[in-house]
Amino acid sequence: MVFTLSSEQFAAFEAMEQDNWYRAAARDLFETYEAYYTAFGASAETLMPMVQTIAAWAQRQHIRSQVDVTRLCHVATSLGHKFWQDPRFRGYVTASMSVDVPPGRRATALMGETKAWLRGLWAGDSLLAFSERLVELVGAGRRPEVNALQHLLPGHWQMFSTPDNERLLGWLSQTVPDNLRDEGPRQLVYTACALAHGTQWLSDPQYQRLAEAVRSEAAPARLAAQIRGIYAEALA
Repeated sequence: MVFTLSSEQFAAFEAMEQDNWYRAAARDLFETYEAYYTAFGASAETLMPMVQTIAAWAQRQHIRSQVDVTRLCHVATSLGHKFWQDPRFRGYVTASMSVDVPPGRRATALMGETKAWLRGLWAGDSLLAFSERLVELVGAGRRPEVNALQHLLPGHWQMFSTPDNERLLGWLSQTVPDNLRDEGPRQLVYTACALAHGTQWLSDPQYQRLAEAVRSEAAPARLAAQIRGIYAEALA
């Protein structure tokens, strides 16, 4: 007897296989950065929707290889879960996804640009040093002033012109949720983390614990203590 699958059964089988791959990819991503993700409140399960979103975006860019989608997931670890919507990265995302770049090389091109971005952002600096400065300024009740942000992320001001940084800060000031719009330490955290972790970090499944801390803790000293604990655990 020969068994055949109907088109509906075949589609259901394909969907199941795809979900299995998303789940496996999320697990592998989590295990690669386990200490970091655990400290920031992420898990393999919470990362799965991110993997699905990245795979859907990749398909729109004619990127279908699982290896290349995995590369893009690693890009998202550095640039944020919807990095293609971050205004800072649109130029090289567009260049990497250009019709002049073969689909099989687009994810690799984007990884190269991401490495260059990280080298520039953290030149002579580190995420740990950034977190220590952030804890200090938050504990002191500092506001999201330009000089405070320059102190927190000097590499950002070296990579972009002053007008570009001013435009970005102006745009970010319009995206601050109402419950964080205090012109004080919580808005400083929101803005600084947008520059370091991606402009949509507050909804990024990679930073759930940090997002919860800034949403729930208004007292500068207690917020600073939570931030210190999260980064210390992530970067140990």
